[in-house]
Amino acid sequence: MCLCGMLAAEYSTLPKAMRAQVRRFFETSETWLAALIVRGRKEKWLRAGAPARDVARMTVGTLEGAMLIARSCDDPARFASSVRPALAELKGRSVQKKPH
Repeated sequence: MCLCGMLAAEYSTLPKAMRAQVRRFFETSETWLAALIVRGRKEKWLRAGAPARDVARMTVGTLEGAMLIARSCDDPARFASSVRPALAELKGRSVQKKPH
């Protein structure tokens, strides 16, 4: 699990300085990812159509949520199956079925 994702669940109970650091972690992650998305579009290995910042926020939210749900279901494979379609969409590809 992502430490900041776990802390975010208890955000309102955290000290002010710690809340600021959790927020900074997500903002830094989204900024880095948005820049990567812009680069991926320019180099034609990503096809995300929405604004890069929005796609970055969606991606971080998807990853955080998928981690939390997979953990609560005690099913690590659930993470991969949740994230696979989102990554395929970013690349402009259809999701490939995994063999059983």
